[in-house]
Amino acid sequence: MAAPKNDNVKQQLLDAATELFQEQHDVSLAEIAKRANVSKGTLFYHYRSKAEIYLDLGERYWSRLSEDLLTWVDNREKDTSLPRLVRYTFIRGAFDESGQLRLRLFVESIAGEEESLIRERLNEQYAHFKNILKSRILERAPGADGEQLAWLLLTLVDGLMVQSTMQNESMDVNAFIEWMAKNFQKLT
Repeated sequence: MAAPKNDNVKQQLLDAATELFQEQHDVSLAEIAKRANVSKGTLFYHYRSKAEIYLDLGERYWSRLSEDLLTWVDNREKDTSLPRLVRYTFIRGAFDESGQLRLRLFVESIAGEEESLIRERLNEQYAHFKNILKSRILERAPGADGEQLAWLLLTLVDGLMVQSTMQNESMDVNAFIEWMAKNFQKLT
């Protein structure tokens, strides 16, 4: 039987890490290797630290989010007006199944091993995503301050994701999203 390709092993490791990070707080590299059904040596061949795993998971997460947004917003058959863009961004950001991973990336960028590298990469991804939102906002609201509106959306999405993850019953996240979708145009 042939050994799995390196890409497949990395994928197995990332999938295993994602599952474990969603199940428990403190995860060791040995647990990731065990869940992925690979030896610790194989894991260390691909990843020397959890920080490296976080970096790859973050890349995968942001790439998927960016691709999904671009696919949705560039679909000429859909209503992708500014209110719908705002709604889509909030819903995807606040209720995405990878919200726990995003929170973990925040924590690791502040206090984890190799936090400065994670913080730098996370900031790059935020800037990239902000630029996507900015350009799409300006297409729908020429003359608006797309830069600040995109940052506002991203900041609010993170806050909603935290409130949703905390299961804060005193906040009606859905009502907030609808209110923002309806009133965001006033900020332009």
